[in-house]
Amino acid sequence: MSLIASMTIFFIVVTMIFVAIAVFLPEWMGITGKKAKKIIEEQQEKPLTPPSNSDTADKN
Repeated sequence: MSLIASMTIFFIVVTMIFVAIAVFLPEWMGITGKKAKKIIEEQQEKPLTPPSNSDTADKN
């Protein structure tokens, strides 16, 4: 019976640690946090520049 109680306490502690990390450091858990969303929005606002034609294989 003590094994069940100790495993239950261990599970609860690990779950609480996971939730705390997910809330305060979401990027560590693979969750898109505020910082990542801000970076994504900034990257979408920048216009894409086409690659330069100076590096093509058409140089004869």
